[in-house]
Amino acid sequence: MVAVLAGVALWQVVPATQRDAPGKAAQAAQLPATADVRANGTDARPSHGRPAEVDRVKAFEELKQRAKAGDAVAQRLLADTYEGCYFVNIDRDKFMGSLDFNKQVIRAPAQLSVLEQVADERFAQCGAVDGGAIVPMQLVTGWYAQAAENGDLAARLMDNAFKRKRLDTAEAAEQLEEVLGSNDPAAVFAMGSTLHSNYPASAEGPAAGLMTGEHAGEAWLVAGCRMGYDCGPTGKLMGTLCLIQNACTGEDFESYLKREMMNEAQRRDLERRVTEILRLIEG
Repeated sequence: MVAVLAGVALWQVVPATQRDAPGKAAQAAQLPATADVRANGTDARPSHGRPAEVDRVKAFEELKQRAKAGDAVAQRLLADTYEGCYFVNIDRDKFMGSLDFNKQVIRAPAQLSVLEQVADERFAQCGAVDGGAIVPMQLVTGWYAQAAENGDLAARLMDNAFKRKRLDTAEAAEQLEEVLGSNDPAAVFAMGSTLHSNYPASAEGPAAGLMTGEHAGEAWLVAGCRMGYDCGPTGKLMGTLCLIQNACTGEDFESYLKREMMNEAQRRDLERRVTEILRLIEG
């Protein structure tokens, strides 16, 4: 089974000291400044002669200003943006060079074309993120924490997962009800990507069957996708799966996931779970 917990790929490689992040909006000044990042070893410079496009830079700076002004959704999106560029901006030249290895694994011409398009797009996007500077993990965890503090439910789930906060049975039930009542695609998707990090192995209540089992996390992810979370062929999720797992198929997430499943019984089980989640959300 494909490891499809989007947004959590970095958790297992982040040192514990980097997971500690400021938990309140008032602590924004503690987040590393771009100037500090540059001083600590990497110039914020474009590579391969491709400067970040002006409109990309403008969009990123506007997002950052909204986040700094206290917009919780912007804070989550900023954390998500930094997370998507974490492994790109560590070494931008090495990132592009590493594609040669991927190309040896991917044989199909159509998939190679997708890989090249995804890599070029991510490279350009991340060139606009603080000028292509290295992304300290504190920027990711810190902005998720601030968005959570300011009321963004999806960010709270991500913040709990980064901090490895395991909810007890009562807390899990309360948060489940909050997600089901939110009608928020981002929160539903985050439930799937953090399910095994945040929730106890056993669950109680009418939705207990949706919290455990082999495809529980994937079901919440797909439900979020169907509600409108960006899981399309050209979105960040599928781009990351292409770059990290060579899933350069040009499909949306649900199509890719179902094709990767072992048999029709697994696909039916996934569909049953997704249908039940959406039924509970619709009330």
